[in-house]
Amino acid sequence: MAKTSRDPGAPKRNMSAYLLYQNAMRDQFKALNPGMTFGQLAKYTSAMYAEMPPAEKEAWVARAEADKARYLHELASYVPPPGYDAKGDAITQGPGKSSSSSRGKSDKDTNAPKRNMSAYLLYQNAMRDQFK
Repeated sequence: MAKTSRDPGAPKRNMSAYLLYQNAMRDQFKALNPGMTFGQLAKYTSAMYAEMPPAEKEAWVARAEADKARYLHELASYVPPPGYDAKGDAITQGPGKSSSSSRGKSDKDTNAPKRNMSAYLLYQNAMRDQFK
C-alpha cells in the first residue's frame, strides 16, 4: 500500500511520550553502545523507557501533551488547499468513483485461472459421498 501524500504546509503531527524520549536519547544511547544495530537500539530504548521511574516518565508525558496542544492549535488555524482533507492528507478517492471499483472487484479478469484448493477442500470433495 502506498503512503498517502501530505500537504507540505500542514501542521506536523504530535508525537507520543515514547517517541519524544526515543528521539531525545538516540544519540546518547548510540554513543554508549556503538556496535548496536538499529533494531537492537530500538529494543534497548524501549527497555530503558519501560524501566524509567514514574516521575521521570510523567515529564515525558507532559512534553507529549504540550506537543499535542501545539498540534491542535496549529490544526485549528490550518486551511487545507484543494485536494487535501482537514488534517493535511491527500484525498485519494474522487467524488465520482464508486466504492466497488476502489476495491478492485470489477477489475477481475474472467479468464484468470482459479486459485489452488486447500487440502481440506480436496479431502472434503473426495469424502463427500461417504459422509452423505
